[in-house]
Amino acid sequence: MARLPNRTDFTVPVEGIGAFTFGKRKLRDELAIGSEYSRLTEGVDTPTPWLEAVAGWIAALKVLTVAAPDGWDIDEMDPLDPDTYAKLRKVHAALREKEGSFRRSGDANGQADGQGVVPDNGVRVPAPVQPAAD
Repeated sequence: MARLPNRTDFTVPVEGIGAFTFGKRKLRDELAIGSEYSRLTEGVDTPTPWLEAVAGWIAALKVLTVAAPDGWDIDEMDPLDPDTYAKLRKVHAALREKEGSFRRSGDANGQADGQGVVPDNGVRVPAPVQPAAD
């Protein structure tokens, strides 16, 4: 089942593969990705690094993809073709890079917008009021 289009969708061109439209990740999507990951790994407690990576790519792409280029079908990809994994990694990396651009980044000191040293306007903050004596 394909994800239904939404006004918050975004398109990411992936060189050599085509343009993908993804849904903006929400908390419910993260749960769906986790569930798909669990299905793909068949609940293995400690998956190999390869299985962990590939299952993570596939789970995220399956849940978040709204539209993909003609011919893109994860379920029909050749698992014995090394190019398959390069394509999955490339599309997933493009998705994560675009998602990262939506988040505010801090400056070199780790401060986000609105944080930092500001000029003193001379207004004093009152000392805390002591509680009344009993």
